[in-house]
Parts: sequence; structure tokens; C-alpha cells
Amino acid sequence: PFKWPASVEEARQKCDDILAQTKEVYDKVAALTLADMSYETVVLPLLKPPNYKTNPMVAEAKFYQHCGTDPQIRKVCQENGTRLSKARVQFRMRKDVYDVLDKYAATPEAAALPETEKWFLDSLLADFKRSGLALDDAARTKLEELLAADSEACSEYSGNVANDATKVVYTRAELEGVPEDFLDSHKDDDGNIVVTLKGPDLLPVLKYCAISESRKKLMVARETAYGNNLELMDKGAKLRKQIAQILGYPTYADYIVERRMTGKVAVVTEFLSSLQAKLMEAGKRDLEALKEVKKAHMEARGEGYDGKLHAWDVSFYDQLLNTNKYGVDQNEIKEYFPLHKVVDGTLEIYQELLGLVFTEATAFEKWHDDVRLFSVRDGASGELIGHFYLDLHPRDGKYTHAAIFHLSKRTPEQVPVDCMLCNMNPPTAESPALLQHAEVETFFHEFGHIMHSLCAEGDYNMTHLAKCPRDFVEAPSQMLENWCWQPEILARLSSHYKTKQPLPQDLLDKLIAAKNVNVALFTLRQVYLATLDMQIHTEPPEDLQALVDKLRPEISLLENPPGMNMLRAFGHLMNQYAAAYHGYLWSEVLSADMFHTRFEKEGVMNTKTGMDYRKMVLAPGGVGSIMDHLTTFLGRPPQQEAFLRSRQII
Repeated sequence: PFKWPASVEEARQKCDDILAQTKEVYDKVAALTLADMSYETVVLPLLKPPNYKTNPMVAEAKFYQHCGTDPQIRKVCQENGTRLSKARVQFRMRKDVYDVLDKYAATPEAAALPETEKWFLDSLLADFKRSGLALDDAARTKLEELLAADSEACSEYSGNVANDATKVVYTRAELEGVPEDFLDSHKDDDGNIVVTLKGPDLLPVLKYCAISESRKKLMVARETAYGNNLELMDKGAKLRKQIAQILGYPTYADYIVERRMTGKVAVVTEFLSSLQAKLMEAGKRDLEALKEVKKAHMEARGEGYDGKLHAWDVSFYDQLLNTNKYGVDQNEIKEYFPLHKVVDGTLEIYQELLGLVFTEATAFEKWHDDVRLFSVRDGASGELIGHFYLDLHPRDGKYTHAAIFHLSKRTPEQVPVDCMLCNMNPPTAESPALLQHAEVETFFHEFGHIMHSLCAEGDYNMTHLAKCPRDFVEAPSQMLENWCWQPEILARLSSHYKTKQPLPQDLLDKLIAAKNVNVALFTLRQVYLATLDMQIHTEPPEDLQALVDKLRPEISLLENPPGMNMLRAFGHLMNQYAAAYHGYLWSEVLSADMFHTRFEKEGVMNTKTGMDYRKMVLAPGGVGSIMDHLTTFLGRPPQQEAFLRSRQII
């Protein structure tokens, strides 16, 4: 679907062309007289290419910053991303275009528009107003400068993370307990083990290394790395506060939450504080249980126990508790989840559940040999719905987590295209790529985002002007994680890489028994992160280190190690999740209700329920009221009870 840039010059030219073509469109709309105004001349040109996200050339100009194999092209694509973000801000500040929209909105034709067309007109007007078009010239100029500065800070921050080259070197003995396949795949020529700060390297060391100092060494490296990112986080938060106040909002959180399901900062604050209160006692019990595991472990090793659970201890002793008490050995379990089986099984399940057909492309332009491309069609009509790419293994310069990138959106001329970038461990000489159960959940979750994007119906849906609220967008994928705990689904996702047998029932029983181990403590961590986000974006503190030092033990119950600060790599607060991280927990409440109310009762592979879900929840996309769509699917307004019960809070 795309022609990717083969050179620095080509990448830069694509960005130049987009900016020139977009300016031409805006100039043409701005020049319209009242007699020439119609939906086709005023609104549609602002939805169609060359505009953002409906223009394939935008992805061609900037997407390689996340996955390209040429560092120079990656650098130019990152620069293009910054240029396009700045330009988008500037185009939203076009008062001449806003004036035309405002005049058209007052016409009888606009008043008689069908519901969907009216939605886009109203969204465009609201977008311009939230960009400060009601301000005087001086204030608008200042706002434009602030928005551009924030965009620059965010781009530099993400670049520091993506391009980090930190390597932590260990002897093999210093990584006692870490799986042999990991150690073998990370050996250098001298026999040392070289670990980066990317997700697939962090997890095995923090989860399995029996030596506390080795775990500490890696965590300290991560929470003190990434250049000037703490300063950039501080700069971004203060810029956003100024942006909000120029627009008439007391805080940036007020500005953001206005467009969420929650609607008001007070609703978010109450949600987080009440959840914290309900979790606190159970969280303290979880903490004490882990301390007991640590005490026994340290004594068995003949080492002193300091009476504390440190940040670098949590993953290791959680895993040890799961192994000792429930017999859950993630290294044994991952042998049942070869990546190819998980991918194939996941694609089969989604096709069956949602009435779709996926077909893999055999010849297409790709940025790396690992990349795969699929088309998606409706199973009944054969209509082409969209395409998706899969790029699943880590490499230098690639985006370091798991995420979906929406490369283009639906228009009358094109179908949407998404890409999943993950960092699953690659195969070794001894075994295929193997996934832990949590990584199976991650893949299933991220693929749910692709389905949400591709199944949204109607032209220009899921664009900036018809986007799901940030505090709902995770709910469909969170709900689908439940499939990874169902015996009939795991039988389709698992196949031991040697024996080809599915995951045995006794291992599944142990997994399920351990599912909610430490769930209160881990949920308190999410409450901590969401609270940190809200405080930073209501009243940016003078000292981010002091804020982390205070809130981390207060909410998550863990002391913050001196000088360490996870805000250096908390990229959510430097992208679209700023003042919106609470959406993960908020949407979990909704996801639990959807699953337990419909699928758990009617069957996880019930195709009628699956089609209801596709048509009532996914198809509306970002058009209309999400609360209304959910109420239709559930048969009543959403409730919290299913979430609380699923976490054993009540």
C-alpha cells in the first residue's frame, strides 16, 4: 500500500510535497465566497488527502523513524515527524479557514446535514476553537510558538529513547537463573553477556536473575539513562500548562479530559483515589507476602535480608512466588508458545470471531525481511476492509515496545492500513522464538487495536476528527486479553515446540490460580502512574524527582531508589497519553463489563456475539457517543462490579 523512501532525499521530498499540497488546499478553502460554500467545497477538502492520517504519503515521510534500517533515513523521518506536527499546529491556526467554516456552519445547508456529516463539521469547528482561533492575534502567535516547542520536546524525548545505545555487561555467573537461551543469544566474543535497555532484554534479567545486585545494576541503568529526558519532561509539562491557560483552561488536564469519557478532572481524581483506597489493604498484604518470599530466598542463599522489597525485587520475587506456591514456571510455559503458533492461532481466532478473512501478501515493498503484510476482507461480502503489517522482532533503531501505528485511514479512495511493531525475542539456534504467556496476551491485545481500527466503518472514521476517547480506546483490546485464559483458546494458541502438544490442563490451572497474585500491588502501580500523570498536568512541580520520591511509596508502596526516575522513559506522558494515562484503568472497568456481561455468558467464540461486538462497538469508531454504543452492546449502562470482582477486590 505504500512506496517507502529509499533515500534521505526522497524522505525529505515527501514531507516537502505534503506541506505544499496541504497549504494549497487550505488556501483554496480560505478563498471561498459564501455562494461557493458547500459540504463538498468546505468540509471534505479538510478531511481528504493531503491531510494528516488520510494521506499515505504522511506514513511514507515519517514512519521509518520507528522501524527503518538506515539510521540516516530514520533521522530524516524523525525530523519529518517534527515538521509535520508543527505544520499541523500551524494549519489549525488558520483563522481564514476557520472563518469560512464558521460561515458555512450558519447556512441552511449545514443545518440540514445528515448526522455523520454534521459530526465532522462540528468536530472541525471544535478543533479550530481548541486551537485558539477565538484568541486575538498576539495570543494566537504565542500559542503557536508554545505548541511547536512542545512538539519539539516530545520528538527529542522519543528520539533519546529510541536511539539509546546503553549496554550493560555481565559475566555469565552474574546472571544466575536467567534462561540459557537468553544468555546464549546475548554473548559477545569474550563470552560476556551484553544486555540493552530494550524490553525483551529487561524482562528476563529482572524476572529471573537470582542476584540482587545484577538486577539493581540494570534498573539503575534504565532509570538514569536517556540523556536529558527528565529536563524535557519538565519542559513539556510547563509548556502544556501555558498552552491550556492561553486557551482558557485552568490546567492541561482540564483541557484534555474535556474530550474524554470521564469529562472532568474531578471525576478522574475521584476514580483514582477511590480505587487506591479499595486496593490499599490488599496491596499491603501482597507486599508482605513478597517480603516473606525474599526473606526465605536470601536466607537459603546465606545472604543478609534487609527487611525491604526494592523496586528491582518485585518482578523476581513475584515470579518466585508463582513458581513456589503455584508451580508456575514461565520458562516451562513458554515452550508451549512458539511465536509462529501464537500468530497463526491469533489470526484464525479473530477471523472466526469477527467474520473476517485475512490473506497474506507474497510480494510487497518492505523495510526488513521480518515484515509481513495481510489484507482483510469481510467474510460474508468479500469487501476489502483494510491491510495490516506485522514486524515482531527487535533490532537497532527500532521502536522499543509493542504498539500499533495507524498508517492511513479510510476514505472513498482507500482502506485503512495499520502496522504492529513488537519486540518479541527472535529464534535461536536451539529453538524457535518462544513467548511467555504475558507476551501472548500482549500480542492478542495489540492485534485487537488493529481490528478496532480496520473494522471502524465510514469514510474518515478514526481520524483526528472522529477518534475514540483516549480513556476508551484500550477497552476493546483489554477485553480481548481474556481470551488468553480460556482453555479452548489456549488449545489453539499453544503447541510445544518439540512435542507439538498443547498447553496441559495442569499448567493452565496453575496459571489461572496465579492470575491474581499480587494484582492489588500491580494495580496500585497503575494508580501511581496515573496519579503522577494527573499531578504533573494539573500543577507541574518544580522538582519532578521530589514528586516521584513522594508518590511512589505513598501509592505503590515501594520506595523510589535515590536518583532513579522512571519519568526518563515514561513516553506516554510525552505523547497522546499526556493527562490521559488514567484511561488504561478506566477502560479496564469497561472491558471487564463487556467480557463478563456478554462473552463469558454467551461463549468466547460465539459468532453472533462477536458480530454484535464488531458492529456495535468497533464499527462506530470515533463517531457518536461511546457511552451510547456500549449501552447498546451491554443492554444497560456500564458498571464497575465486573472489574472489582475480576480483581478479587470485592
